[in-house]
Amino acid sequence: MGDVWEQLGRYRQVKTLSDGSRLLLRPLSKEDRQGLVSLFSRASKQDLEYFRDDAGDPAVVESWVDNLNLKRVFPLVAVVDDQIVGDATLHFRERYHRHLAWVRIFLDKQYRRRGIGTLMLHTLIDIARRLGLQQLYIEVVTNQYRVIKAVEELGFRHEVTLRDYFITADGETLDMAILNLRLVDSSGEF
Repeated sequence: MGDVWEQLGRYRQVKTLSDGSRLLLRPLSKEDRQGLVSLFSRASKQDLEYFRDDAGDPAVVESWVDNLNLKRVFPLVAVVDDQIVGDATLHFRERYHRHLAWVRIFLDKQYRRRGIGTLMLHTLIDIARRLGLQQLYIEVVTNQYRVIKAVEELGFRHEVTLRDYFITADGETLDMAILNLRLVDSSGEF
C-alpha cells in the first residue's frame, strides 16, 4: 500500500479549459498554505455556512495544511494560473468504516459550472478505487438541486434524507441528503 500513497502524493492531471487556460489537479502540499486561505477568503458567507469547520477563519484553514496527512484526509486542489480555485477531499475512516470515505468539494464561484467539479470528483473516485475503498458518501443540503443532480450523474445514489439536519446562521433548518457511490457491488452475496 506504501507505493500507492507515494504515487498519490505525486499525482498530477492537466486539462485545458474551454477559455484556453490550463487547469492542474494535484494533492494539496504544505506550500499551499496561503493559496488555500486565499481560496476560502474569496468564498461568500453563504458558501462558508456549508462547512463543518469555519473555513472563513484563516487559522482554521492554515491548520488543515499544517496538519496535512494524506492517509487521514486526501485533499485535491484545482490550480489555474498558480491560484487554487478548488478543493476536493476524501475523508477516510478507521476500524469498521475503513472501507469508505466522505467526499467534500468547494470551487471558487467564478470556476463553477465549467466541469472542474466533475473532473475533481472523477479523480477522487479513481483515487478511492486505487486505495481499495468500497463506498464514497457525500452530504448535500437538499436545496442544492444542481449539486445533487451532478453527483447522481456520476453514479451516486440517494440513500437517506435527514430532516432538519442542517441549520443556517439565521436559524433556518434544512434537510440533508446523503448520497452513496458503491465502488464494489456486493449485492447478492451472503
